[in-house]
Amino acid sequence: MDPIVLVIVIVVGIPLAVIWALAKSAQLRGPAARREPRRPVGSLVTEAIPEEHPYENEPEESGPYYRIDSPPPEPDPVLRDR
Repeated sequence: MDPIVLVIVIVVGIPLAVIWALAKSAQLRGPAARREPRRPVGSLVTEAIPEEHPYENEPEESGPYYRIDSPPPEPDPVLRDR
């Protein structure tokens, strides 16, 4: 057998054979057993608690509120003297 073919079989074939053997072993063993909790089901269920947002409907305090039909604001007198 050619040495290059032997190296290819060793480098590619053996890892594939190991992976196949591990998969077959896991398949024969069956599904993994899960631990079941010992506490009652009532303690596992939680109810949703609504959050309160007291400032939800109030406008932001980022500045005065302008509508599209409101008159233009007066310029700041301090900025006008520059």
